Amino acid sequence: MPAIRSLRLRLTLWYVLLLAIIIAAFSAGIYLTLRHNLYDGLDDSIRNRANVLLDIVRYEDGSPTLAGVVSSNDPNEGESFVRVFDASGRVTFDNSAAEGGAPIDQRSLERALAGETASRTVRLDDETFRVRTLTIQRDGQISGVLEVAESREDVSDTLRTLLLILAVAYPLTLAVASFGGFFLAGRALSPIDSLTRLARRISAEDLSQRLNLRLPDDEVGRLAQTFDEMIARLDEAFRRQREFTADASHELRTPLTAIKGQVEVALGKPRAVAPYREVLQVVNEEVDRMIRLVGSLLTLARADAGQIPIASEAINLPELVAAAVEQVHPAMDQRDVELHLEPGPAVTLRADEDLLLQLLLNLLDNAGKYTPSRGRVTVGWAVVDGQVELWVRDNGVGIAPEHLPHVFDRFYRVDKARSRAAGGAGLGLSICRWIAKAHGGSISVESALGEGTAFTVKLPVAARAAA
Repeated sequence: MPAIRSLRLRLTLWYVLLLAIIIAAFSAGIYLTLRHNLYDGLDDSIRNRANVLLDIVRYEDGSPTLAGVVSSNDPNEGESFVRVFDASGRVTFDNSAAEGGAPIDQRSLERALAGETASRTVRLDDETFRVRTLTIQRDGQISGVLEVAESREDVSDTLRTLLLILAVAYPLTLAVASFGGFFLAGRALSPIDSLTRLARRISAEDLSQRLNLRLPDDEVGRLAQTFDEMIARLDEAFRRQREFTADASHELRTPLTAIKGQVEVALGKPRAVAPYREVLQVVNEEVDRMIRLVGSLLTLARADAGQIPIASEAINLPELVAAAVEQVHPAMDQRDVELHLEPGPAVTLRADEDLLLQLLLNLLDNAGKYTPSRGRVTVGWAVVDGQVELWVRDNGVGIAPEHLPHVFDRFYRVDKARSRAAGGAGLGLSICRWIAKAHGGSISVESALGEGTAFTVKLPVAARAAA
């Protein structure tokens, strides 16, 4: 049923169903409470009248009677009657003739003569009476029985009127509540309809649009705001993906173009062995560059997908730094750059050794590339506020302030021509940032033109040994 798919209708139906149950329970409670109170009131009225009659009972020939005290023609004729029995069960007074003569209940009479009080309901013609039978005592002895009855018709009429009112009011209330609930549900859900229509206009090709709905700070308003925030994040993700794809294509096209050019030149005419070796040397260098680039791209792609497992093992930081320094030392010597170590305390980290080593090598290699001949690169660490601060500093050319916020972006180069010539693709620092975050840490950079650059990595400490 298509109509049932409407959230507005479903909300209305649930609302009406719940209201129907509540009103039914409320009505039943009112009816039962009133019924109980009315019948209790009737019993109290009979009891009070019986007490009054007991006080005015007179005796004739030793038998109790109300003759001459209570008229045989009761002024409440048709609504009540009184009957008196002597100790033998003989009727000495009875004004129930107007009711057609109420039958005598021998069991109630016997119980009353035995000292018990009994109540029962009697139906005479079209009327129902509540009857109370109790003992008449004289000088501590049972001298007879008094029977007092009152009609239940007033109570029944009141209850029937109440049922009629409830029977009419119940469906009318539900009908009004249905229309009101349907209207209010429509008003409450109208912003969602607007949100749906606007959302349909937004596509993957154009994520610049926003809902910008002016709604109060309620569930729907927060939904619209969250939707706008989600679209903004998607827009940023798509933008970065497009930039990443374009930059990756450009980076891959450059070595491929170089390889293609070298091969075409080599095939243009017959040459000696030496020129062919030179071409193969250039091609080999470009292939190495492509391998590094593809490897970095694969690392970042797997990192984004959460497919790189992070090992948790005890790492001795001094030994790790020493291994990184040993690996980059030959390259530093070749560039005539001094590599200085500032050791800190003995520290143990819970981390992935290979990834931390890659982070250190990336930072050291980056520092060596941008430090001029006879410059200096310093690596060291310290423990500050329960964290390890690992730094790599150089006194190279430095980074301009406008470039600092972007140095960790993928494919971002401060000096594009120089970076490409050095074999960089602008991915090393992005990988460093991911490694730091993957270990619950962070990485930051400080730099000034002509004064050098300092990268600081902060990592949580697993345990600290004595220095």
